[in-house]
Amino acid sequence: MTTTNTYQQVPNRRLVPFLIGTALGNAGDIFTQVVVFWTGLSITGSALSIAGLGGIWTLCAAVAGLVSGSIIDRFNRRNLLVVLHGLLAVLCFVVFAFARAGSLKIWHLMLFLLGEAVLGTPVSVAFSSLLPDVVPAKHLVRVNGLLSSWGMSDNLIEAAFSGVVLAIWGPAPVFLFNGVMYVVGAAAALFLPHSTGTPHAEHERPSWRPIYDLRCSLRYIRKERLLRRVVALDFTRSLVYAPLFFIAPVVAAAIGMGSEGYGFFQGLSVGGVLVGSLIASSFGTKWPKVPMWIGGIVLFSLSFMALGLYLQPIVALAVFFLFGFGAAGQQVYGGTLIQQVLPSAIRGRVHGIRSFLGGVLQPVSLAVVMSLVDRHAVGSVLFWLSTLMLVIGLFHLLLLPLHERDWHLSDPTEVGNGSPRESEAAGS
Repeated sequence: MTTTNTYQQVPNRRLVPFLIGTALGNAGDIFTQVVVFWTGLSITGSALSIAGLGGIWTLCAAVAGLVSGSIIDRFNRRNLLVVLHGLLAVLCFVVFAFARAGSLKIWHLMLFLLGEAVLGTPVSVAFSSLLPDVVPAKHLVRVNGLLSSWGMSDNLIEAAFSGVVLAIWGPAPVFLFNGVMYVVGAAAALFLPHSTGTPHAEHERPSWRPIYDLRCSLRYIRKERLLRRVVALDFTRSLVYAPLFFIAPVVAAAIGMGSEGYGFFQGLSVGGVLVGSLIASSFGTKWPKVPMWIGGIVLFSLSFMALGLYLQPIVALAVFFLFGFGAAGQQVYGGTLIQQVLPSAIRGRVHGIRSFLGGVLQPVSLAVVMSLVDRHAVGSVLFWLSTLMLVIGLFHLLLLPLHERDWHLSDPTEVGNGSPRESEAAGS
């Protein structure tokens, strides 16, 4: 496996607070997710409301991912984390004010999801692009696993109590908590030295040309056969993964468990991610990444297939835990492998394109699946969705190299990474 990273050693007294603060900055996501989607379902009484809210979120996140990649590869990633976390905090405090005043409407929730997608997507891309430059490659699996574990620990508590908090105090405390956590995330990024966030040396930094950057990035993806396959599999997998991710409130309503059941399902999913991440970050650091990635997909596909056949509370509890446990393989092992193999100078743009292609058609997928749920039994829809995901997992097995040593990407300067003048010099 070849890499073209710009790793800079960061003292632990700076790196550890940054990692811990970033994990805490992600807290509050499950709280707000339960509030937004359960409120939409309660107001309309239709599963299509989940599709509408989820569609706004995923489509805006997809577009934001496409745009943010160029920004993240041209500007200081550490500074972007500070500014974007601060803006997200302001957004949460504004929605908190509406909720506290008792005037929160569903269109407020839609605008909130819009802001979360537009600002939150570049935060995720910036952090994913920055991490391999401040953490040694040999420790990257462990750090990704620990970050996921710490973040999931917070989310596990949120998911367990989100339905209860919503029923007793309403949505206002949730948005306040999320805003405070975003302030923590902004402060955490300040622990890193300014130089670590720059993807190029100061004297080599090219001018920002977003259209040109996009063309170069697409040219690079087309050139690299392995990357083409990864992006294509991301696209197909996301079309099925999105309905499975948003199906929890529908399942809770179908088996009569209400908002508390929805929060409990989310808690089990988060708990599954937590357990899987802890395993990956401890004795699983040396396990082969690709088999663990594909195995996770197969695991949660088979579990949802069982739920489609036996739509019972006890089965649902086990399935949502296995969903999170299997997703941890994709999140930790798959995410780490792609972080390692992508050159730093183009990492943000490739992540952005993957995010865009992964989310651009998710609203259509959600609308189709949720309309089928309104017309047919949720169990039959789950069975066929999980069957499709299982087939996609088998395509991962057929198309991706199983050994890390076979994951090779070339230097992006060969296809024009940087300014037009640099590209001409590289070509000559």
